[in-house]
Amino acid sequence: MSPVPEETARSSREADEATRGSAVKLAAEVASRLLGLATTLLLLRGLGPAELGDFGALSVYALLLAELGELGLQALASRALVAGTHSLESLVRARLVLAVGVAALAAGVVAVAPALAGWLGQARLDGPALALLVAWFALSGWGEFEGVALRCRRARRLEALLLLVLRGAALAGVAVALAAGSGLRGVAAALALSPLPAIALGAAFLRRTSSAFPGPAVPPFAVLRESAPLAAHGALLLLSPRVEFLVLSWLGDPRATGLFYAALSVLWFLSMVPAAVAAGAMPPLTREALRGGDAVRRRTAATLALVAAPSAVGLALVARPLAAVLLGGGAPSADHAAAARLLLLLSAAVPAAFLNALVFAALIAKGRTPWLPRLTAARVAVAFALSLVLVPALGAEGASIGLVLAEWLLLGAGWLACRRASFGVPVASPLATALLACTPMALVVSGLRHSLPLAVATGALTWAATIAAFWRVRPRLAREMVGGLLKYP
Repeated sequence: MSPVPEETARSSREADEATRGSAVKLAAEVASRLLGLATTLLLLRGLGPAELGDFGALSVYALLLAELGELGLQALASRALVAGTHSLESLVRARLVLAVGVAALAAGVVAVAPALAGWLGQARLDGPALALLVAWFALSGWGEFEGVALRCRRARRLEALLLLVLRGAALAGVAVALAAGSGLRGVAAALALSPLPAIALGAAFLRRTSSAFPGPAVPPFAVLRESAPLAAHGALLLLSPRVEFLVLSWLGDPRATGLFYAALSVLWFLSMVPAAVAAGAMPPLTREALRGGDAVRRRTAATLALVAAPSAVGLALVARPLAAVLLGGGAPSADHAAAARLLLLLSAAVPAAFLNALVFAALIAKGRTPWLPRLTAARVAVAFALSLVLVPALGAEGASIGLVLAEWLLLGAGWLACRRASFGVPVASPLATALLACTPMALVVSGLRHSLPLAVATGALTWAATIAAFWRVRPRLAREMVGGLLKYP
């Protein structure tokens, strides 16, 4: 038996690390985003659909404004700290420079809120609440940046703990604010304070690891110039899945906007899966881009397909009971039926959204960051065009259809960009295999969709059994997909 070439063994080890990193990051994100979803449910029950629509619009504006305090530094750090091109201190100093600008911006929001409301065509735009939400997103960005640094140091468990504290504090703050009878401003104030415990915890963790980050000291403005393409990409990436919501908030009625926001919250919750998988694989992806090979990309694409397919199929099958959970108990209503239709439509965007995360991570790892804003800008432009046509005609359902089309067009453009960069990402084959493997799960869940807990539990068990059977029949291919996480006979 011939020995395994060193290059192949190294590539396999990198793929195994990518899988382990993705698994740890995904577990942390699932737990923390469940807390985030619980926060959304509390807001929906405490504020109601119409006021939740106002909160959703303010949150979108605040998130885009707070992006000025990020300016692509998280994405830059995920590569620079692994490649050793920047020290951690250089990245922190650049963030501090941006923090001054964000603080000034938040202070001025209250004064310009009435004029901004008129420009956006909205009757209500609460300036103080918007400023507080800007502070919430900006401070949360600091906590997430500390998590990126811990991940690059392979301190994945510390990053997981940090994320749990970050999301858990937000949930606790909202619960206290709603229990006290606070309105929109009270909830925004509680959220603005919630990241502080996580930031303090992350700083304590990093004091033990910061010396382990080699790299030259780079002036803050040089760092910001380098992160500018990623900043543009990050802002557009934040805007792209929210374009349809914004157009609907401008052209639609508040109730439809609130229902669409509730359905989107499910899609945004699911989006943490590809983000976590791609983030966990980012250090090995970077090393693969520097040293050669393709095992990490193939493994990560297979992993994403294996979670994208059952997520999309499952969401479509349980759309009606899930809508009932989102909107509260009681007899089925027109709102329940409308939310179920929106969830069914949005489920078609899940596979594309999952694979898009790997496409973007691959381009960053390959050093093609200037290409990213072009891709996301094209997605935003297409989404605006589709929304302006579909929303007036179909309302929230038109917004959902536009989102699905835009995500799939983005995946096609990103796949072509990776091939052009000679760092191709497999898409069709792993996704087709995973969708085919969903057939037993779909048959079982279709008869149990009246009960969400029963459908989810049975669907998960059926999916696990299908994968286990696949393991037994095709052990070598299973090894290729998940590496050394499981032992095979």
